[in-house]
Amino acid sequence: MSIAESLTPTVRTRLRRAGFWMVCAVGALVITLIAIALTGGNAAQTRPLQADSPAPSGAKGLVTVLEEHGVSITTADSATDAAEGLAGAHATLFVYDESGFLDARGLSQLAEKAANVVIMTPDFADLREIAPGVRAGGAEPDDAAPVAAQCTVPAAQAAQTADVLYTFRIDNGVDAHGCFPATDGRYGLVAIPRAAGPLTLLGDPNAFSNEAILHGGNAALALNLLGANDELVWYLPTIADVETDAPPTLGELTPPWVVPFTVLLALTAIAAMFWRGRRLGPVVVEKLPVHVPARETVEGRARLYERGNARVHAIDTLRMGAVSRLAGLLGLPPSTTAWQVADATASLLARDPRQVRAVLVDDLPSSDSQLMALSDAVNDLETRVRATIDETGRM
Repeated sequence: MSIAESLTPTVRTRLRRAGFWMVCAVGALVITLIAIALTGGNAAQTRPLQADSPAPSGAKGLVTVLEEHGVSITTADSATDAAEGLAGAHATLFVYDESGFLDARGLSQLAEKAANVVIMTPDFADLREIAPGVRAGGAEPDDAAPVAAQCTVPAAQAAQTADVLYTFRIDNGVDAHGCFPATDGRYGLVAIPRAAGPLTLLGDPNAFSNEAILHGGNAALALNLLGANDELVWYLPTIADVETDAPPTLGELTPPWVVPFTVLLALTAIAAMFWRGRRLGPVVVEKLPVHVPARETVEGRARLYERGNARVHAIDTLRMGAVSRLAGLLGLPPSTTAWQVADATASLLARDPRQVRAVLVDDLPSSDSQLMALSDAVNDLETRVRATIDETGRM
């Protein structure tokens, strides 16, 4: 096998080398497909309190009963859709923003357009915006028993009991009614009177789910809160409700000290140019030599080789020049190898081919004296070939 063949990889070799990465890529693809099949494909059906989801966390059971009682339900996935559903209608708005996509201002604007408003698990910002004086009160155990209403809110009285998870606190003097009390003055439901209709805050989203709607009085509470009007907008915010501001400009990102510092730096550079320029004087144009004698080039290269202890490189340079000239003297083509030139030289001079090869190819100098001797031998061969050709008239 030649050197070129041993260095050139075959298709099989490349595939064998890439086999590990191919297996990794296929494995990653399989895992991705499985993840999509298990999660992404059913994402819409598994959202908590999704109106058309029959899953345990969905709310299809409650929505179906409301529709059977004559309530027209509009589902919305964005604030725009919810506003359109509320336009021109005396409707109830139900909002469950599990991931906090809708900001408090947007929630307040929607609430102003609705008659009755039911908000499930509002966050701190929502409470400050829509229910000043009502604060988050912490969570109850997941396995806590249903709690009695103990209030005058009609929907809570109809339910009698309901599940409580997250609770609220009501500050003194706030016009709000707390129902389903937990310990330490905390409530699972808070109703705030408004001119258009009550604003109700709930703390247990699971109470309206298919899994828990029949626990205690959860069903009665949900039907009375959400069925108070003939129109209901069922709104679950999505990523589409996240407000995206325009990215800041370069000027807004730049600290205020950068511009004056840059100006000062530029002025300093200009002053330094004038200072150094006056000190060194004007630029002087000098004519450089156009032709460099070959002798100077050769001597300079020889000194470089000497300082670098590059004897092999030096003798190779001499040999290449000698072999090229010998090939021309012997009438050999340019493609002739150094060994072939050495054999032709030995034949012409009637000398041992091994000796000529040693001079032109094989011997390597290990000292300056050997380099000089080998250089003289190369020069002697070239001189003898020229003399022999001149005597015989051979070209």
